[in-house]
Amino acid sequence: QQSISTKPKVTSEPKIMIEPPVTQATVAQVRKVLSPIESEVLQDVTINGDTYTHRNKDWNPCTLLYNPLINKGIVKLEVLRVKSLWGVGIADESVRYGRNEGPDARGSDKIVYYQYDGPIYHIGDRIGGNSGFTNGSRIGMELNMESNPRSLTFFIDDKEQPNFIINIPKAVRIWCYIYLKGDSFKINKFEFLSTPTARHGKGSRAWEYGKKWKR
Repeated sequence: QQSISTKPKVTSEPKIMIEPPVTQATVAQVRKVLSPIESEVLQDVTINGDTYTHRNKDWNPCTLLYNPLINKGIVKLEVLRVKSLWGVGIADESVRYGRNEGPDARGSDKIVYYQYDGPIYHIGDRIGGNSGFTNGSRIGMELNMESNPRSLTFFIDDKEQPNFIINIPKAVRIWCYIYLKGDSFKINKFEFLSTPTARHGKGSRAWEYGKKWKR
């Protein structure tokens, strides 16, 4: 006779730490905290829980901007590149996007862009040295709004990347960029941390927001 297990199924769900202690959250709870800004961009995207998939024709830029506005604390976001996520980054609080607009549609001076093949850019040169990300990669962004100066640090599969940003604006939003039909990503985590995980150790280099970057 076949035995039936009564053990509950273990499912992988997004996790959010609002205040210690850490709690495991449902997708619905995460969506209440981190959600895309309502705009016409959403007409080109299918949303399934915390997974976002481009559903329109190819060559149709979609830059998804998220609430909440980040203006305090230490925040860490993790995005899973399901298929061909082109870039992630932050935007000044004034930025909004329409359909068929890339991340720099309001000016590169208002964003920081981490491109899928590794370079970061803002004003001036694109800066190499960080790892690229492929399908299945986990891209982390840690925003420390309590440090002086405020900072943005990137992680790929939990490994801290050497090029980080300082003097980021006092209030920013996260964005993710997809471009072709079928492109897809998932928000794995959105956490408020009590202490930063970024170390900015040997080999790290700070790039200042608002200044022209030169290789």
